[in-house]
Amino acid sequence: MKIKTLFFIVICAGMLSKSYAQNIRLDSLDFFIDTLMDDFEVTGLSIGIVQNDSIIYSKGFGLTEIGKTQKVDNQTLFGIGSISKSFTALTLGILVDEGKITWDDRVKDYLPYFELYDPYVTENFTIRDLLTHRSGLKDVSGGTLWYHSDYSRVEIIKRLKYLEPVSGFREKPAYQNVMFVVASEIVKEVSGMPWDDFLKSRVFNKLAMNNSTSLSKDREATSNLAQPHIWNAAYKKVAIKQENGDNLGPGGFIYSSAKDMNSYMRLLLNDGVFKNDTIVSKDVVDELFKPQTLFQNSGPPFGNEFSSYGFGWWLTPWNGHKIIEHSGGIDGMSAQLFMVKDLDIGVVILTNVSKEPASFLLKAKLLELIFNDKSFDFYDRGIEYRKGLIKKLKKAAANEVRPKESYPSLALSNYAGSYNDKMYGDINISLSNNKLELSFSHTPLFKGRLIHWQFDTFKIDWYDIRVPDGFLTFNFNSQHEVTGLKLDQEDLLDVDFEELEIIRIKN
Repeated sequence: MKIKTLFFIVICAGMLSKSYAQNIRLDSLDFFIDTLMDDFEVTGLSIGIVQNDSIIYSKGFGLTEIGKTQKVDNQTLFGIGSISKSFTALTLGILVDEGKITWDDRVKDYLPYFELYDPYVTENFTIRDLLTHRSGLKDVSGGTLWYHSDYSRVEIIKRLKYLEPVSGFREKPAYQNVMFVVASEIVKEVSGMPWDDFLKSRVFNKLAMNNSTSLSKDREATSNLAQPHIWNAAYKKVAIKQENGDNLGPGGFIYSSAKDMNSYMRLLLNDGVFKNDTIVSKDVVDELFKPQTLFQNSGPPFGNEFSSYGFGWWLTPWNGHKIIEHSGGIDGMSAQLFMVKDLDIGVVILTNVSKEPASFLLKAKLLELIFNDKSFDFYDRGIEYRKGLIKKLKKAAANEVRPKESYPSLALSNYAGSYNDKMYGDINISLSNNKLELSFSHTPLFKGRLIHWQFDTFKIDWYDIRVPDGFLTFNFNSQHEVTGLKLDQEDLLDVDFEELEIIRIKN
């Protein structure tokens, strides 16, 4: 009797869940998106919603580039940022299905050149560790290795040994990009083909994701491509050229469309099956979505003390449901993807603006509609946040006053020379026409004029619009010889300049 009663309750609960999901009201969504784009100066946006293995909403709004006429549609390519990590986990899962690897294999067994700061960690680091952010490194450690740099994926991996941990191995999570680069090279080593080719043949082609790519040459050859937008010095939206990004493809540089991502969500919600073709097993999908480490990404209602990280996904239990999600951000692009698996619904939101809460607020609106819960209504706070942020930035710029006049302690020629960070490589300071210029040898973007500020501190006037001005202070020994320098620079995307220990190279 108890078994029959329990069975009846479970069946009813399932029926209620399905009807709950089927009653989503989307009739006012177009109006909401139009208002959102006006309020937050969103240039272009594309959104896809799937439910019960069907596409129920797939549209584009706005323009691919400000000042141009091309409109966004559901096939326009956008950068999905760190949502790319879930694709890397999936490619590994395909190899797990084939019995070629296991999640707990040692990285060193596939990549002998893989080396971290601590020899013990190097020897015991597993594929599972790569995907769960528990290396012991700082958040977004190693960003200067890949950001706009000419370093290849293998070169990035070989330089990880210089990154010093800030916590114990597997002690607590800290978000990483570079470990997913390592993961992609395992796919290459095991499959015998570059990760990008494996991704295309085993995932994109199987899902008819015909426009999606992890390679910049394919992206730039696409006519229906959204251009990234950032604020200029006057806090107006301007288009910028997207960086190459190939070296971080597995961790953040897949480009896709709402149409293509709809297929991806259908695959995952349908336990690895797409149009009756099994791409990956249910066991692998379950492992991707299984909590691997406690990792609270945000506060309530989007996160709680039970929030965790799976393989490329944040997982949060919410009122009997599990929200599976990841966001993505690169220069001038932001994205959101979330799924509620028991309701069989998934949403992807793609925009070509950054520093705006627009994609987050649209995500919140969809959660509000799905769950009929006003606790997800953050719209007014989003508007106030944006106003406050711009006001704060403008005030800081207006109040920046050069200190009382002083002079460098040495002639400018004494500061010029070659410098080095053992992790990054060479950094050069040159003197021309009595002006100093800073340049990073592997990152053309990191180049700017040094303007004397006070004593031995110089302001860095970076030439590229996406890099905010910073400061550079020279260090000396007891003979007052320049021994190195320290950057006081605002973190940029996922670049932590404090990791650099820059010393002067003696001629």
